[in-house]
Amino acid sequence: MAMNEEPEEGRLSSRDRWLAVALGLCAAIPVMVSTALALKWGWLPAGDQANIATRAYDVFTSRTPLLGLHSDVSYVTHHDVYSLGPMLFWLLALPARFASPWTMVLVMGLVNAASVVGVVVLAARLGGRLLMFITAIALIIMTRSLTPELLHDVWNPAAGLFPFTLLMFVCWSLGCGEYRLLPLAVLVASFVVQCQLAFVPPCLALLVIGFSALGVSLRHNGARVGGRSRDAQRSVWPWALAALLVAVACWTTPAIDEIEAKPGNIGEIITTVEANRSTLGPTAGWNAVVRAVGIPPWWLTDPSSPWARKYEVRTGQSQLAVDSCVLVLFALLALAAAGLRLRRNDLLLGALIALALCGVLAASAASTPTTRVLAETLGYTMWWGSPAGMFAWLMVGWPAAALLSRRFPWRGRLRAVPVVASIGIAATTGSAVAATARPDYHRSEYGPLAVIYSSLDASIPAGRTVRLIGSLGNATFRFKMAARFALVRRGIRPLSPGIDVRLGSWYELDHHAYDCTVYVNDGDRSPASSGGRAAVIARVTYHAGTVSYPLSVWVSPAGCPKATPRS
Repeated sequence: MAMNEEPEEGRLSSRDRWLAVALGLCAAIPVMVSTALALKWGWLPAGDQANIATRAYDVFTSRTPLLGLHSDVSYVTHHDVYSLGPMLFWLLALPARFASPWTMVLVMGLVNAASVVGVVVLAARLGGRLLMFITAIALIIMTRSLTPELLHDVWNPAAGLFPFTLLMFVCWSLGCGEYRLLPLAVLVASFVVQCQLAFVPPCLALLVIGFSALGVSLRHNGARVGGRSRDAQRSVWPWALAALLVAVACWTTPAIDEIEAKPGNIGEIITTVEANRSTLGPTAGWNAVVRAVGIPPWWLTDPSSPWARKYEVRTGQSQLAVDSCVLVLFALLALAAAGLRLRRNDLLLGALIALALCGVLAASAASTPTTRVLAETLGYTMWWGSPAGMFAWLMVGWPAAALLSRRFPWRGRLRAVPVVASIGIAATTGSAVAATARPDYHRSEYGPLAVIYSSLDASIPAGRTVRLIGSLGNATFRFKMAARFALVRRGIRPLSPGIDVRLGSWYELDHHAYDCTVYVNDGDRSPASSGGRAAVIARVTYHAGTVSYPLSVWVSPAGCPKATPRS
């Protein structure tokens, strides 16, 4: 079958639906391969990933988290601020508690792959086979700009990236009258904004555009279901009610925190936003937009490091990048005007979404405080610039490709390209991108972590309460958090001083009794504070680039026997 058959507006034929799914799976090849390699290499959580796994383990207990992970924006006002909600913990709760740690990566990889397939299916509904094919290829290429680990990472800045990409197409579809996507829009938006605060501004922009346009569409044009005009109000209410129920389910625990805490987390976030501080300013904001859509855009580059963007938005840009960025922005404005004149909601809304994302990206970079710790966060808060830039280029490239095919994009088509060839091109491109990807950024941790996990499993009996002390440097501090999750997943209560801010009071040492002490130290010497009673249970070497760091894990007293309660 040649790619020349068009479905009814807003609907897909059975053949097109399967074609969209097949192309979506091809587009998800880099995600699936990255996930499979992480499992092959023996992925284990450390650092913030281990903290997320620990809080996910807590979901089915009396200490169920009401909010998300502790946020670095706390440095602005020195008041504790958290991500808006615990949905990431909910997603990982079952594998964290009842399965091996690696299953968390499997779950995240499946979520990201499903998001990619969803994007391609929605692209087919919005723009037919032409937009579907172009979107699939663009998604494949975009994955190169995120580095392999981000395609399956449970860390909150990475976990929201592919669902955020899906949200762009969901809100675009909403604005075009697809009101049945209301529950999905609420679910995906809730998950993404609860992952990390950096996603809040772009998600709000997407929701405002999508919901506003949907309201206008329902009011003036009515809803179309099965090709027949029906009462818009009567048709949309069941889906609006379902969306409301989804919102209640997603936001109940953050609402409880807001009611119980004085002030609540949202109040602290508002205080942080309003705080008088020095920011990077408009130059950094403009640089972010130039890097997102100017030639070469972020989504077409293969970064040497996941953190490269914290430098790129603070340095000057080439004239080619600036000029091409201006041309893309003007093209989007022209597309919006054309969509308005031709009464083409798909063109108008797509262009408005792309422009809004560029504006929010600029505002996010410009408003980043100059405080060293917070300025460093640009290394990951700018990651969503890849899908945003890809969307902007799609909105410029789709009409251009349609014109080249001698048809303005009402329902774009590829007349000469058979279905099998389109799938073959997408599969080949996806496989090539996956084959050229570098290893996980933290792959060198996996081997030492496996030794530490197994040593703690063998040396500390379940049901104990331990004091966990870490004497670690900047290159190795993540191992202490890994040790904590290795203990807690076996029913062991690890206590540490000053940890209540990040994980809750149940993990705070304070004056709680404990049975033994676990030391995670740089080097291989016995910890001096143990008084010579500590027994080594693991010695490993962690390699960071060309530098090697020996680490050791000790238990005092050996065997961690049940002890008389003491402080």
